[in-house]
Amino acid sequence: MADFLAHSARSGCPTQPYDEHIRNVVRGALHRVRAMLRHYTPNDATRPSRQVLLAIIGDATSFHDFGKLDPGFQQTLRDNRRSPNHIRHEDAGVALLALYGALEAAGLVSAHHRGLVRYEYQPEQRRLGQPSSKRLNVEPFRIHDDPPTIAATNARLESYRQHHEALLGARRPDIESSLSTCSGLTRRLLLSCLVDSDHTDTARHYKQDSPIDAPSGRWLERLAALDAYVDALKKPSGMVVSDAESARQTVRDELYETCRNADVGPRFRSCDAVVGSGKTTAVMAHLLQVAAARKLRHIFVVLPYTNIIRQSVKRYRDALTLPGEDPEAVVAEHHHQADFSDVALRGVATSWRAPITVTTAVQFFETLAANQTGRLRKLHELVGSAVFVDEAHAAMPAQLWPVSWNWLTEWTNDWGGHIVLASGSLAEFWTLDEFCAIKRGMDPGQRSTGPKPVVVPLSADLRGKMLVAEHARVCFDTRSKPMDVDELCEWVESAPGPRLVIVNTVQSAAVLAFHMQARQTQDVLHLSTALAPVDRLKLVEKIGQWLIEKKNWTLVATSLVEAGMDFSFGTGFRQRSSTASLIQTGGRVNRGANRGVSQVWDFDFADVAKFPDNKIALAASKQALAELFDANLISASKPTDLVAVCLQSLRMEFKTKQQNIALEAVQLENKFDYPEVAKKCRLIDSDTRTVLIDRAMAERIKMGYPVKREELVLHSVQMYPQKIQHLGIDRVISGSDDLYVLPEGWRYDPDCFGYMAEWLDQQPLRIAHGFFI
Repeated sequence: MADFLAHSARSGCPTQPYDEHIRNVVRGALHRVRAMLRHYTPNDATRPSRQVLLAIIGDATSFHDFGKLDPGFQQTLRDNRRSPNHIRHEDAGVALLALYGALEAAGLVSAHHRGLVRYEYQPEQRRLGQPSSKRLNVEPFRIHDDPPTIAATNARLESYRQHHEALLGARRPDIESSLSTCSGLTRRLLLSCLVDSDHTDTARHYKQDSPIDAPSGRWLERLAALDAYVDALKKPSGMVVSDAESARQTVRDELYETCRNADVGPRFRSCDAVVGSGKTTAVMAHLLQVAAARKLRHIFVVLPYTNIIRQSVKRYRDALTLPGEDPEAVVAEHHHQADFSDVALRGVATSWRAPITVTTAVQFFETLAANQTGRLRKLHELVGSAVFVDEAHAAMPAQLWPVSWNWLTEWTNDWGGHIVLASGSLAEFWTLDEFCAIKRGMDPGQRSTGPKPVVVPLSADLRGKMLVAEHARVCFDTRSKPMDVDELCEWVESAPGPRLVIVNTVQSAAVLAFHMQARQTQDVLHLSTALAPVDRLKLVEKIGQWLIEKKNWTLVATSLVEAGMDFSFGTGFRQRSSTASLIQTGGRVNRGANRGVSQVWDFDFADVAKFPDNKIALAASKQALAELFDANLISASKPTDLVAVCLQSLRMEFKTKQQNIALEAVQLENKFDYPEVAKKCRLIDSDTRTVLIDRAMAERIKMGYPVKREELVLHSVQMYPQKIQHLGIDRVISGSDDLYVLPEGWRYDPDCFGYMAEWLDQQPLRIAHGFFI
């Protein structure tokens, strides 16, 4: 019998035998599933047993490449070019497993390249009162869009089976039934194990991947290191500090001790600690205790924006790296702008294998919702881990929380997870009746009769003390009448500096900063996504220097600075947006409570031609904030109950449209429509295009030279297609809409205005066909 191949010879590497690859993938996937099962404690009798899960992954990996035994596919592998009789290799494994009744495994085989499809039940004729059998239908798993593949599978299935058994032995006795036994999360986890094992063995064979072992958890040692780090941050005894600073330090100390010593039992936690209270280290101390007590695998820190990840990563690496360790291997930074000193460390970060991974909300939550294998490959590492969702108010749109909550609940209940939702403006949305109804798949108008989610606060006993300390640091007020630009500038200039002004759109930020500079009464910086990431990083460093060295200056920025950035201004101004945005702006003002009481002002523009706003997206949020000021629930004269006002605001913002979107996502997941779930659960659903600011880089791409993705991201901005067309932005590759470049001669200002510099030079203070956001 001729040798059967799994992979062709390539790049100086030999062919790989079929049986070798299958054995390696089975072994690797079973290893990954067994690692998950150590944390598997199903709370529902309908969940599959450990034995069934092992059987599903064993079947799926054994037959995932079954169709490669076809003569046409073997010819492709031997000749290293597509043969005339080439077929899609996934279909044969699906067909064979369907004959065995192993339909959960068949679904995984179907998905291991094209992703999870929509699952369906078998059509059946039931007698009145007879329950549905819930048997899965194999037809969605078949490759019906490729008739030659279907024909080859149907004609040669028995031949494939004989070859497979001659190489690897007969299939073990049936364990799996054809019933639907797995949830969407379980299917994603199993597919993650299959795909990771498959891709790892393929990369190993072609010498494309040299995976390094990630450091072990060593959770108690890292907790001791964190204790020492926090102690070192305290001001020496005897140093003169204000009463406000002293009260602030007392809050920090108590929060750290409270979180560090909290009960490790409850698996769903919250922390509404105010800005500057040491939440970043306090919650990490809690998670290290939990990880040590429950022998967890990893800790994940989830942040809303890439621009605040770097400062968190630096802090965690400084605090948690033990002697002799590589900080990048201990605390991995996983987002699209991350770079690595050692290419091997990239695999540790992107596969979520590090002890601690800091990643974006987009990366984390879109992985939970994914149906495509590229995102799902790393998901199995989430089992038996702890997650800290920092700045949770900005993690995702409110309408995506119900379906995500269901995944997180199953993960904490069945798969050993532990989560803390934290924010200085945390709305306890899980207490809303509408939320509880939607997450159960019910119309939000119906009252949900089931119990509400139980989320145990970490810092409830400190809430009153923190509110008093917060009011001694910053107070919120409003100028309810819209202002013209000169009036606004004079008002801002009269406030104690340094000053922060946050507005709602890129265009408004550029126009206001330009106008302030023209007045020549103060120094002005501008920060928005009009600047490429490489220049934003430099500007963030400059802002930090100016905060130390100068007082009479103003930063005009968009919302990218309002959450998590370690800035401390003298006064804040926030164009009217959401309640959470106003409160988060307060987090960038007087962070150390060393300026007395600082003010954060709510305002809006009168001139909507110069300063256009995203009225549709912000209308409900603006109205809610106005009503809170009118009701005196937010006031400069008394402490503001941040949790209460954020919840009240969310209740007013979470209108019928958002509720319907939320319900649709839950119902799609309940119907097993995984492709649609992935689409609906995109956190950033904006149709933007990548525009390079570097024409030399564009020329290299045009000539076919490789450019690292990280370099491309660092030297590009995002624009909407209609703006690209209106401004005459050039395509890098003729006929392709994937990548553009600023035109020859376009003035890009890396120090302040970015791509808006040219627009400010050439346009009146408005733009036809819309505005930049």
